[in-house]
Amino acid sequence: MSTPQDHYEKVLAQHYTWMFAMPFAEKVAEQKAILREAGIMRPRVAVDLGCGSGFQSVALAEFGARCVHAIDTSESLLGELADHAQDRPITTHLADLCAFKRIVTDQPDTVVCMGDTLTHLPSKTDVAELIADIASVLPESGRLVLSWRDLTSPPSGLDRFIPLRSDDERIMTCFLEDQGDAVLVHDLVYVRQEDGWTLQKSAYPKLKLTPDWVKSVLAEVGLDVGFEKTVRGMTILSAVH
Repeated sequence: MSTPQDHYEKVLAQHYTWMFAMPFAEKVAEQKAILREAGIMRPRVAVDLGCGSGFQSVALAEFGARCVHAIDTSESLLGELADHAQDRPITTHLADLCAFKRIVTDQPDTVVCMGDTLTHLPSKTDVAELIADIASVLPESGRLVLSWRDLTSPPSGLDRFIPLRSDDERIMTCFLEDQGDAVLVHDLVYVRQEDGWTLQKSAYPKLKLTPDWVKSVLAEVGLDVGFEKTVRGMTILSAVH
């Protein structure tokens, strides 16, 4: 079993953007629509925690932010983001997202942590501490948007095997293993080579987080949830300081 960081380095980062099966610009447009519905209008300074290849970072920049701080532990995904950023005001940081307070020196009015990033943290205590840190830097009316997949009732039996995407060059599937407070996610990617197919494989844990638990943590630190929606199995919450 790998840590999430090791898993991305070993397998997932090189397939991450491909996995979504749509052009980058279309994925950005999708995220802009979600963020707009979640209440983001015109951020000034934004932070994208666990930014990946930059779907949300680019969306935030296109909303008119004067600066977007994009933080991730994957150097290759940050490289993709830098390619897509072009002349947009996006600054990338190769760092643990939990260290964002030491990295971002100008006060953000908007923070997003999306794409299942929350479940990559080691424990629910770490999730609660991250949310408290975010609340401590947001000004009045500052906004936090979260998204993650609720895995508290993972599929069982053969339903644990989930095809993700395939084309002529790659076939990706995963299977889930319930481990109590977490789910072990096994990613299997067959990649076509000149001499046949090779298998890339790795596994990493994802926390089980219920929407009610996350909302209770938000309330404890003075963040009021004003928007909640589920999109393709992903819970999206938007909260205001």
